[in-house]
Amino acid sequence: MLKSVCRVLPRCRSVLCQRAQCRTFSEDNKRTGFGDIMIEYEPYQDDTEFSVPSYPARINESEEALRARLTYQSRKRGIAENCLILSTFFSEQGPNLPRKIVDQFDILINTVDSDWDLYYWMTGKDQPPPPYDNEVMKMLIEFTQNKEMKDRTQQPDL
Repeated sequence: MLKSVCRVLPRCRSVLCQRAQCRTFSEDNKRTGFGDIMIEYEPYQDDTEFSVPSYPARINESEEALRARLTYQSRKRGIAENCLILSTFFSEQGPNLPRKIVDQFDILINTVDSDWDLYYWMTGKDQPPPPYDNEVMKMLIEFTQNKEMKDRTQQPDL
């Protein structure tokens, strides 16, 4: 359940407020420093369970489309650290990787549900679990060590 508290216009007709219950701040209520609208989330009242859908196999995707998609997806992978590592890795090594490794990379960046787990695996802080302890992960761990001391402080151009 979503509830909006609006200090500016208590009975406004915005899309957010039409779907939520609005009320004004009184002197007794705590004020926030986050602007004019405060959004509060209430827990679900039922026992709804959420699950992450499985990653769909892309059977008829061309090699060119696959590499273009992975170039984009490697730049948009949650935390900035992962985006830097994955985008520079795929930019430098992606064009020369065999299809088997590219498929492993695709599964890796699209099925791991924790950005921090992925980061810790790539940096060698934690050991990746068996499904992800494969050739591409070994390449990423070596790449992340940056033995050549290359400047990888920003994502490569598209």
